[in-house]
Amino acid sequence: MKLLFGIATLTLGCTAALFSQNPACDGIRYKQPVFAAVKKTTLPYAPATSHLGQPITLSMDVYEPEGDTTSRRPVVVLEHGGSFVFGNKSDMAQWCELLAKRGYVAASIQYRLFPVFPLGIPDSTKIMDTAVKAVGDMKAAVRYFREDAATANLFRADPEHIYVGGYSAGAVAALHATYLDETDNLPLFMQTIIANNGGFEGNTGSASNKTFSSKIGAVINMSGGLYRRGWISDGEPPMAGIHGTADGTVPFLTGVAANIAYLEGTGVLHPYALSTGVWTYLKKVPGGGHGNIYDQPQYAVQLDNYWMRATALLEHLTCFVDTLPQIATPVVEQSAGSGIEWAIFPNPVQHDVCTVRIPTFDGDATVVFHDLNGREVLRSENIRQGVQTVSLTGLAPGAYSVGLVERGKVLGWSKLVRM
Repeated sequence: MKLLFGIATLTLGCTAALFSQNPACDGIRYKQPVFAAVKKTTLPYAPATSHLGQPITLSMDVYEPEGDTTSRRPVVVLEHGGSFVFGNKSDMAQWCELLAKRGYVAASIQYRLFPVFPLGIPDSTKIMDTAVKAVGDMKAAVRYFREDAATANLFRADPEHIYVGGYSAGAVAALHATYLDETDNLPLFMQTIIANNGGFEGNTGSASNKTFSSKIGAVINMSGGLYRRGWISDGEPPMAGIHGTADGTVPFLTGVAANIAYLEGTGVLHPYALSTGVWTYLKKVPGGGHGNIYDQPQYAVQLDNYWMRATALLEHLTCFVDTLPQIATPVVEQSAGSGIEWAIFPNPVQHDVCTVRIPTFDGDATVVFHDLNGREVLRSENIRQGVQTVSLTGLAPGAYSVGLVERGKVLGWSKLVRM
């Protein structure tokens, strides 16, 4: 059982790893723009080998809030779109600046693209090989910031809070970097591609870079997809996604992306992730296409709402816990210090009631629900020993922190996902 700031955290199904709170957390920074100007630095981050077998050095654009004096800042590593054959790191400047103005260090990285000249148009296997290379490049960039934090400390990165993301192909790479690992059931061609590219960590980066962790805290998914939804497993990082339902490049549901390779889009990944207990948010944009939801005025409200939710998630992870506890099946655990055992289920819940069970408790408690912004949105009083139902009428779909409280004292925390 993990303790968060002196309060016992009850997790159902698994226990999340503990990370410390970022020192700059004030309830506003990381969620809202607090800086007017942004500083950009371009520098190399990792050696790699090109598709043609030549040594190359990859670079990144790093965006920081101008005038920031905070000792440690969470990092978001982004990759641009372009079907893994074109595009440039400058394409993500808008989103890097958005994040930097909220207090993050945001990096848009160069990654290896398939060289149409001289290799011609790639088939599905060659494009998947390129995607795996892009995953390795992203992991090397994550490791770069951890190595920098331990050595030169150029960017004052918070090594405990590093997130990834991207748009289109960049989101595809970010999703695979987050969810593809050795526990997954992989087809033979994928096993071969991964082995040929240095394994799950990839072959990008210096010897010292490879000694650092590539652990990812969450993924920002802008119109991306994953080869197989089943690669998302209980206990893995949260995902915040936005996707147009009429996307003709990366399908909202399933299909052949960019007329090259099969992908399962955010409209499939979101409900599957919920079913496993992984926390996920989806801003579905009805009628939206692949690129127009990011630059057309009619979608501005949905896009702003997405970034409000996505940065609220990153702020929550940075300032309170490392992940939302993952819940699939109710498992009673002892709440450290209080001596109270309790469970709330089913989880996720699809109806207007859930059940609270307290096997042993001599008292009268209250169950309190908070949203991701820390606001109390629902409470149910007179919770006593035994099994009783709690009405969820009026509770919107989403993820909630649930506290068991007696006379102002929190006996334990859990999480509930309302579908």
